[in-house]
Amino acid sequence: MDELLTLLPRFGFSTSVFFQGEFCGRTQFLASQSVGHLHLINKGQLIMEHKEGPPLHVTEPALVFYPRPYDHRLVIPSEGLASLLCANVRFHNAEHNPIALALPDVMCIRLSEETGLSPTLSLLFAEAATDDIGKRLMMDRLCDMLVIHLVRYAQRTKLIRKGAVAGLSDRQIAPVLAMLHAEPGRAWSVADMAAAVNMSRTAFINHFRNIVGVPPADYLTGWRMELAKVHLKEGRSVKQVAKTVGYSYQPGFTNAFKSRCGVSPTDWLKQSCEDSD
Repeated sequence: MDELLTLLPRFGFSTSVFFQGEFCGRTQFLASQSVGHLHLINKGQLIMEHKEGPPLHVTEPALVFYPRPYDHRLVIPSEGLASLLCANVRFHNAEHNPIALALPDVMCIRLSEETGLSPTLSLLFAEAATDDIGKRLMMDRLCDMLVIHLVRYAQRTKLIRKGAVAGLSDRQIAPVLAMLHAEPGRAWSVADMAAAVNMSRTAFINHFRNIVGVPPADYLTGWRMELAKVHLKEGRSVKQVAKTVGYSYQPGFTNAFKSRCGVSPTDWLKQSCEDSD
């Protein structure tokens, strides 16, 4: 199974290229913009200055990735010039998106050390050089592929922090997460989860907490509530959503939702709709 398949349909992302070409000088990217950023440096040198933490000096072709909103400034050294492609990266439901939360604040990969990027980069550079119809759409989708490459790289090089993505990399936790993601409405017990991977209940709880960061029951509740938000936005009734995510008794679901999210499902949906207007 492709581990990310259980997360991407509910917690995906989209990219949007906003600059491609030669750049000199400096430009600021603010966390208040509420998007992450992907910077592809094809030629030249630059410095990424950070509000928090040391600057990043890029002296050869590289990908610099900020998966979450992060204050940084792109600076080209005096009288220099760099060939860049920059894109906004917007993770859906960003505050609770397990993919975005699993990644470090900033990643920098030299293109020379990650040969798996070459086919996608070749297509991206070729598309950037054309004026064909649909150019921007093609570039956006190719940048989507770059983000998936970056998630794979983070997973392979142990840059993933605690969370669902880290759990999906663990041979004992991954099968359980796959089952929870596939059947959130099932009446799961911790004993069922532990038995599925031939572990004792105590050993399973401790291992799950160590890898994912929360106990299995808390993770299941969180997963159900995030799915509930998606279903509420799709127009389903609170009663339908409660049943879908494993609550046969609607008031029990409402209480769990309010405990987790601070408001009732109805009030949350109202606030969500007002925020999107």
